[in-house]
Amino acid sequence: MMKRSMDLTEYGEGILESYSLTEQERQYLQSLSDLNSAEHGKKRFYFDELRQGLRIRTLSWAGVIELERARIAIRPKFDRGFEALLDMIGFVEGLPAYRWHRASAGWGKNDLVELLLSLFLEQVDQLWKRGILKDYVTEEDSLPVLRGRPDLIRNLRENQGFPNRIACRYDELVTNQPENQVILLALETGSRFKARPDTVRKINRYRSEFGLMCEPYPSGKWPEFHYHRLNAHYEPVHRIAKYIVDQLNVNNIYRSSDTSFCSMMIDMNKLFEDFVGTLLNRYLPEHYRVQASHRVTDAVQVDGTSYRHVIPDLVVYDTAEQERRVLDVKYKDYGGKPVDTADLFQLSFYAQYFNKTTDPHLSVIVYPQFAGRPDNGGICIELLKGTQYEGRVVARSLPIEQILAWQTEKRISELRAAALQLVKGV
Repeated sequence: MMKRSMDLTEYGEGILESYSLTEQERQYLQSLSDLNSAEHGKKRFYFDELRQGLRIRTLSWAGVIELERARIAIRPKFDRGFEALLDMIGFVEGLPAYRWHRASAGWGKNDLVELLLSLFLEQVDQLWKRGILKDYVTEEDSLPVLRGRPDLIRNLRENQGFPNRIACRYDELVTNQPENQVILLALETGSRFKARPDTVRKINRYRSEFGLMCEPYPSGKWPEFHYHRLNAHYEPVHRIAKYIVDQLNVNNIYRSSDTSFCSMMIDMNKLFEDFVGTLLNRYLPEHYRVQASHRVTDAVQVDGTSYRHVIPDLVVYDTAEQERRVLDVKYKDYGGKPVDTADLFQLSFYAQYFNKTTDPHLSVIVYPQFAGRPDNGGICIELLKGTQYEGRVVARSLPIEQILAWQTEKRISELRAAALQLVKGV
């Protein structure tokens, strides 16, 4: 039976008419919508069962929700939708996503899972053509013929009464290495997601091929690889493989004896914060130092001891001018509405702490420039003007898709200018 589909965007809502949840689907949606967070009531999305059908209200999580008889796509507010989202992930994670061959019309450009799996399989194709890593492992065994070097002491101990066997020590060329094992683990993970039949067939073919060569890497901590001349061609596919495997840790997967749901949801707040941090780290001049999520323990105290820790998103230190600039990254549509009062208070507090020698203090709110929103050139908000506590907060939009285009085209000067503009707040 063909699945029904519903397309939504962030901070939108829609009704899947005449759709009644099974008990398994209800439990799954409840599990997927709830975040494992210390903040009570934190959600990925809301759902309601109405007379006319299933209502979904989206927040700042984009991706795909799989149900037994329906698929719900939640797109980010970009012109290129999931394509831009995948490029954004690639920019942050160091994946080759922004260098891929844009044959996305054949990949299902409106399907995040299909795009990610197709990119992964493209890298596995290239790896397969270049050759699979093999390594020598020393084996010990009793064999009917001599192989390698005889182990005479072990032979006397193990083979008395068996004159037709001899204990040997030899080197065996094997492919059961972590480099190959993690790829098999990613292939097994990818097979759980719903994809087009030809994508599923290709995943299963490679699962079979790698299954003959190695065992899947145990789930848990990802191994630390040191890339060199012999295994450097593994690095791109490893990066994508790790991202696919990590999705099982950040997305709830519900299984029963006869049903398996596997959705993929991306936290756009976290992704945008990482995107801005990556842009600054890569393209600011060398005399800038960027600290992400720097924990401050002495800003709020009671009787001389820390009362509460504060963690600004980004603190940029200009070693040449001996200045610090605080950036607050907000995945909000500040191009179409005023800046929240709470965000102003929070950022001005951070700025006063880090800019003790600067008068007046200056801090920056960075928000995304969504599709259809013009670049307003930055809004300067003056705080307590004319007083000793005077300061300014500059709200600047960042054109994510333009940054991605410049990255693809290797327009380094534009990327450097964009990074510097954010820090300067002009």
